[in-house]
Amino acid sequence: MFLSLATYGQTKLIRGKVINSNFPSENNIAEHEFWKAPNAVVIGNDSIKLGTADQDGIFELEVLANIQTFTIGWIGMYPEEIELTGDCDYFEIILLPDAIYDFVTPRKEERLRKRDRKRLSELYQEAYKRGMFNQEKPCR
Repeated sequence: MFLSLATYGQTKLIRGKVINSNFPSENNIAEHEFWKAPNAVVIGNDSIKLGTADQDGIFELEVLANIQTFTIGWIGMYPEEIELTGDCDYFEIILLPDAIYDFVTPRKEERLRKRDRKRLSELYQEAYKRGMFNQEKPCR
């Protein structure tokens, strides 16, 4: 007689919403454009695809509990790496453009990216004011 047992590890639920934004350094935050990221791809440890967001940029995935980070990306946008902490269960994410800067050095390109990323908290507040996000502050 053979006995077959399937074992399942503990899992956790990753939920959230992802939107895109244009370059934050180009204009006033109040005039900023945001749009949904339909079918944004969620990637886990070891570049394993965990799933995709729906047409509204909303995702809900059940993953193994040992996953510590995930990355979410969309066409033409710089992928965002999210660290999973014990007190976060819903993530609201803004993706910034992954542009090619012509005629600049790699060092200057990195400075421009850092400058844009510094404005993410302002962008988040603006997205919250416009009703695109449910939480006043990002859960990270």
